Amino acid sequence: MFETYYRILKHDSEGRLIKDTGLVQSHSYVIQFLELLESLFENIAKNATDVDGNESVLTDYIDAMNTKGRADAGVGGDTYGVVVGTNAGTTAEDNENYALDTKIMHGAGGGQLSYQAVTFVKARVVGPNVDLDVSRSFPNESGGTITVKEIGLIIRNSTDAKYHLILRDVVADEAVDDAETLTVVYTLRTTA
Repeated sequence: MFETYYRILKHDSEGRLIKDTGLVQSHSYVIQFLELLESLFENIAKNATDVDGNESVLTDYIDAMNTKGRADAGVGGDTYGVVVGTNAGTTAEDNENYALDTKIMHGAGGGQLSYQAVTFVKARVVGPNVDLDVSRSFPNESGGTITVKEIGLIIRNSTDAKYHLILRDVVADEAVDDAETLTVVYTLRTTA
């Protein structure tokens, strides 16, 4: 769940504070929020409903935003997008994680999985929620079993080729036998 807070301050005519609500949890996420993320992650131009009720450009892929926050890694791209790892026993989940313990590399050799292209299911209303799915499949062509113990989502800053982990989860051990395919789907959800 994404959370946002607001705070309302009121001052009198002399500038003295007369009211402070403190932090109040906001319940105002709308679909355009995830459409913005979708456009950044997928590096696409995106139209959305504007404040006048019209479809207009939310982001344009040729503007400066196309170089930030990309998660649209292609086949074989194991530096960003949805990623998987094997050694989650070393580092527990923590708000300050910045990398997987042991990321599985792309390939068909021992201990490797074949990273397929990251795919997106456009932001959409699902009951009381707005969801955006980011997924990736990982066929095992290594000839052996590989156990996935952690997953994550890494975004790319293509201006200076930097990558940032924005999600990391320690998962129940998932043994992926040779010729099996593991698919990881992150659903980004906002709830009213």
